[in-house]
Amino acid sequence: MSTPLARATTAMRPRPSRARVARTASASASRGAFDVERARESVEVSRASSSRETGTSSGTTLAGCEYEVIRVRAREEGERGKKTRVFVVPGNPGVPAFYETFALALGEATAASSVEVVGYLGHTVEDRPNREEWFTLDEQKEHVREYIARRLAESRDGEKCVVVGHSIGAHIALHARRELGREKVHGVIGLMPFLHVNTRSALQKSLNFVTRLSLVTHALGKLLDGLRAFAPTARVFLLRNAVTKSMDTTAAEITSAWLRWQSLINMVFMGRTEFDALTVPVTECPLVADAALPSDFAAVYARDDHWAPLHQRDALASIDVDVTTIDGVDVDVKHDFVVNDASSRVVASSWCAPIVARLAA
Repeated sequence: MSTPLARATTAMRPRPSRARVARTASASASRGAFDVERARESVEVSRASSSRETGTSSGTTLAGCEYEVIRVRAREEGERGKKTRVFVVPGNPGVPAFYETFALALGEATAASSVEVVGYLGHTVEDRPNREEWFTLDEQKEHVREYIARRLAESRDGEKCVVVGHSIGAHIALHARRELGREKVHGVIGLMPFLHVNTRSALQKSLNFVTRLSLVTHALGKLLDGLRAFAPTARVFLLRNAVTKSMDTTAAEITSAWLRWQSLINMVFMGRTEFDALTVPVTECPLVADAALPSDFAAVYARDDHWAPLHQRDALASIDVDVTTIDGVDVDVKHDFVVNDASSRVVASSWCAPIVARLAA
């Protein structure tokens, strides 16, 4: 899934404070010509209004709201991309670990000085003990905007910034561009962008309904936690046969570590706010229109994708958005391409990298 809540959250706008950004964990590694940093950081989030479902009251400030990031930096900057910084905004769930292969491949193909994957608040592989809150689409949009602004404040003169958003991450990336301005964000790439609810998809209608089933979601999450604690073998068997069957080993391991009650409510209930928000057709969306006029937005589509259907691709093309469809490759590229290394590499190198170069030119 990649919104006001039906009965809960209204006008909630988080205000992560730069002064209170904290790093809670960090690890670094070398991968070829790149240094890779995997970090867990936290911010304070202020909620302006009450929410029964998120468990907070008006004026609540949530401290220690964690998110994960992956930063890929070239040890020796190439001439082509030494003044280009790329930010990647994941789909839902917003877990950067799924995007590490993609980020490395994009760094190699563009010679960018850095590629950073910014995760969503609460969407962490590592457990968050004693935390029960979940975050709306609007809160994630403000979080990503603030993160990019903070990181760009450290940029060198003349550096260009391109934001790549996957699925709902494309909507979030377009929001960051509008809020920060094109003098800071020079272009946005939407990979299989989820920009508008697909009213032609029966599956999507069903998923929309499922996100409203709060009790069922909580019960399923608690069942997952119970299996982890008391029947781990049965849990692994279920995941392998029902969830991670088509994933590469690393993605399957990330999913197994991430999937628990805490993660499930963040994914599902954020998804609810996505369905509530994305009701404006793509041709009428202010975020799209703002980026389309100066040709600062490009979109890449795959076939047979209900989250980013081809009729929406054609609608974007009708308002002069640069659209591309992935064809003619040996690798099967699907909406969740990041769970397979081969498809991650081909999307990064063959489809995303050339657009990064154009937007940063």
